[in-house]
Amino acid sequence: MRATPAMLRTWLVLALAPVCASDCTGVHCEVDAADAAGLLQGTPRRQAALQQESHRSPNFGPNVIVIEPGETPVELQAKLLELYNAYISWDEPGQFGNHRTAVFLKPGVHQVDILLPYYFQVLGLGASPLDTIAKPGPDGIGLEVGQQPGGLPNTNTFWRSIENVDIPQNLDFFVSQAAPLRKVRVQGNLALSGGGTDYTSGGCLANSEIWGAILTGTQQQWYTRGTKMQPYDHPAGLGSYAAVGCVSPSGSPFPPSYNVGEGEHKPWQTGHSGATYTEAPSVFAEKPFIMIEEDEYKLRIPEVLTDHAGPDWQTGSTVGFDKVFVTNANTTASDINHAINTKGHHVVITPGVYELEEPIVINRSNIVVLGLGFATLVPKKLDIFEGKAVIEVGAVDGVRLASVFVQAGPQNSPNYTKAVKALVRWGTPDAPYAGKKENPGFMYDFVARVGGPDDVPAGVGTMLEVNNGWVITDNTWLWQADHCKQNSGALCIPQRYSNHCLVVNGDDVHMYGLMAEHSNKDIVVWNGERGKTYFYQSEFKYTMGVLSEPDTWQIVPHSVSYNVTAVDHVALAMGIYCVVLASDVDDDAIPMANVDQQGGLRAISVKHSDTYIWGFKDISTLNWNMNWPVNSKLTCKAWSAETNSCLDDRVTAPR
Repeated sequence: MRATPAMLRTWLVLALAPVCASDCTGVHCEVDAADAAGLLQGTPRRQAALQQESHRSPNFGPNVIVIEPGETPVELQAKLLELYNAYISWDEPGQFGNHRTAVFLKPGVHQVDILLPYYFQVLGLGASPLDTIAKPGPDGIGLEVGQQPGGLPNTNTFWRSIENVDIPQNLDFFVSQAAPLRKVRVQGNLALSGGGTDYTSGGCLANSEIWGAILTGTQQQWYTRGTKMQPYDHPAGLGSYAAVGCVSPSGSPFPPSYNVGEGEHKPWQTGHSGATYTEAPSVFAEKPFIMIEEDEYKLRIPEVLTDHAGPDWQTGSTVGFDKVFVTNANTTASDINHAINTKGHHVVITPGVYELEEPIVINRSNIVVLGLGFATLVPKKLDIFEGKAVIEVGAVDGVRLASVFVQAGPQNSPNYTKAVKALVRWGTPDAPYAGKKENPGFMYDFVARVGGPDDVPAGVGTMLEVNNGWVITDNTWLWQADHCKQNSGALCIPQRYSNHCLVVNGDDVHMYGLMAEHSNKDIVVWNGERGKTYFYQSEFKYTMGVLSEPDTWQIVPHSVSYNVTAVDHVALAMGIYCVVLASDVDDDAIPMANVDQQGGLRAISVKHSDTYIWGFKDISTLNWNMNWPVNSKLTCKAWSAETNSCLDDRVTAPR
């Protein structure tokens, strides 16, 4: 595995003070004679001292900016603005470049202005958000994701996040998918859209406290979990605004919009309400994070809680960085596998784009893999990946994948016989593992991407495959790119191949905040029993490909957004869309083929009719234009394989 060079070397504050071999001032060391290469080697005593120092202050590399409390230096403030101006554009290299940045705010009070561009993460280093206060800097901005320059909408405002800070003013956070706001206190209003024609397609707010109103504006949909908040200001017009396990400003849990307990379901609550409040997750643990404690960096791993509503900023265990492997530009996948499976170490992946030479395999329980700054993993085109996943989790408990971003590698045709099996796979279908309720596996802020920055076709069999039981996800975006570096109008030119975004074979898999889009076959296939999805956003693919190149198309007779073969399943707050007719948005110079499926597309399919009638609540299914050709639009809201007919045909246009 190697990290490709960053397109811009960000400002670096070294966590480890440099030590010259000939100057041991302040370091307990001795110096040996030069070796055969003429290099001076420290004795074991000196090496041990350096190793201990590196554990206290790890070297997170050149793409991590560490900011001390107080007024941010003028030079550093200028560098932050330079990064924003370089990487805010929809165009390359902003949206599809190799730049990756994380900003660490040490505990204390900061005066800093940070406008977040693509692939940019701001992280407080306190034990709770109250330890790190981010006040506005010299320009009076503070932290912000605002209006996209040039009057463009914020529908492509992806891949940026703010975590673990206290914001003592209003916050503008106009984002779409893969841009979480997590573990923050906002002492004012939180605006999620600029209003008017500034359409946004978010998004995730988790484990937070918002003192003022949450102003959803023109957000198509939004997912909130574990947050102290006021109710949403209005229901969503397209998808749904979901509040999972949230509490009012007084601390009282919001009453659930629907009763989903055993024997308490009501039938036919499948109409679109646009706002759904649910009970707390039955089992959950918050996302692991890096903190500073007594001047040492630590990894904090929150504990598993049951039926916990509202934020959790206190629980968990703390691990020193002597038990954490921190990657660098020369790290290989083999190094990571050795750290995990031989040493039992957790892994922090520093910001960069990494090309993997073999799968990352996790066969140890209770391992944390934490990405920083949208660090991205891409498999090389090697035989070792055929039929395997980029990340493979074995039959083990308690693994937590946090802020992991995996991108598909090259694939030249719709022939999957030699393809990468999955981007992430939990267990294997032929040896399922039931998992444990008291120690589930977790995924947080996971991004899977097929296509986008590629100059050649890219592909994978399935983005996320879950064969183990008791796997819980929080904020997941599985995206076959609809727009890329090379486009005909608004449509990708290089082909992208994926059969499915998600396949679930394990039982007791719960997904909170699931976004899955544009795969070629059924977008989600759910076979495991007792599954839950609380909030779902999905679009069908926009085109078959270049009109003059039908040999590159992946042709399927039918496709469904959400296909459930299980009996016991609950799905709430769903928005499923057919958004684009290719011939309306392509360039005349490179015409693109419309999606063409016999009888049109189906939003939901169930093997057992009662699964839909009793288990699905607050469902929106939309065609952006009801006058499109039948074979290029949604024609059935819910299909029953039991009766081989459309169970619910309520497909509408946006209101």
